[in-house]
Amino acid sequence: MIGRVLTLLLAIYLITVGERAFACASCGSGGDDPLILYPWENWKVYAGFSRSAGFVLVDAAGREGLQLAPDTRNTTTMSVGRSFSNRLFSTLTAPYIVNKRRSYERSGWGDPMVTARYTLVTQDISVDWQPQVQVITAVRSGKATSVYDYEDPALLDVFGSGVPEARLGLDVWHGMFDWKGGFAQTFTSPLASRRSQIGDVRNGLTMRSTVTLGYGWGDQGKVLIGVNREQTTAKNIDGKAWDGSDVLSNSVFMSVDGKVQHDNTVRLTIARTAAFGAARNTSRSDSVTMALMRAF
Repeated sequence: MIGRVLTLLLAIYLITVGERAFACASCGSGGDDPLILYPWENWKVYAGFSRSAGFVLVDAAGREGLQLAPDTRNTTTMSVGRSFSNRLFSTLTAPYIVNKRRSYERSGWGDPMVTARYTLVTQDISVDWQPQVQVITAVRSGKATSVYDYEDPALLDVFGSGVPEARLGLDVWHGMFDWKGGFAQTFTSPLASRRSQIGDVRNGLTMRSTVTLGYGWGDQGKVLIGVNREQTTAKNIDGKAWDGSDVLSNSVFMSVDGKVQHDNTVRLTIARTAAFGAARNTSRSDSVTMALMRAF
């Protein structure tokens, strides 16, 4: 019985928060924040709509199954960013999620996230091959409905992890030439544990590596392809490691940006989670995202 409960908790948790394994959101960055500000932008807003479907669960042994997954998930994401200097900016992001299975659906807010980026090394036209290096810090709230406090019997009202999280990382990006590329490494840690029917549960440490390659047409647009590798160490229950609860997923994405007016940019992103290689305790799905960004 306990084994079934653990499997249920893990599966639903991964379905609802595994979407973060999607792509770096912008300009080759390694975060899951969708909004990046350039040095000349004081304010910037982002509005995006994502539709995910084809969910297939992958268990601890790498076996695939169709149970415990929504048919579709629609996510509307709003983000606003503020620049404080040529080196520092911050963003606030909030998703609204609709989970649907057959003719039944539930919707609610996901966990909002505050992100800050500081540029340690700036790109310089006089030093062509010098990359931009940024430090990433972020905090995500754990207030959204989770597996610890759901009410819907089909668990479609689970929209978050149930615990606050902190993230720290480094992002290296070179965009001076037509061909562009970047690498990022981030680490995410839970800031608290949660009490459940199986004990005091603490999530593992998540490590995500992102590699991107792209081509740009001046300031008119760019195309990026990228790969994410996300690993999470085993959970702990009452201070003891939960064997077989670690997570592994390799995801791919492609995004196309195009400027439609001086301050407006549209973006199309397609992505697949758990797209290749070994996978454990995750979910495979395909998504399409349309977004509009406006700088001030």
